[in-house]
Amino acid sequence: MFLNLVCWGVIGLITALITARAVDQRGDDPKLAIMLGAAGAALSGFVYALVSAVGVNTFNRASLGAAVIGAVLTMIGWHIVRRAVS
Repeated sequence: MFLNLVCWGVIGLITALITARAVDQRGDDPKLAIMLGAAGAALSGFVYALVSAVGVNTFNRASLGAAVIGAVLTMIGWHIVRRAVS
């Protein structure tokens, strides 16, 4: 389980870093966006592992895909919230 959590976090960091570079952040600190992406990836990967029949004791591409989707959705939500507040 620890290896999956680390992989989901790394995938989230990479996805959030790419998203943070691609989107204008208007002076925001990119560290917060990157940490939110990692948290979203870890959470969605964990939820996927709970819902799927595989569980968290195997390393599979489907859970990494769920982590990428979770990180992207978290980043989109963060930018929507930031746009609404500004």
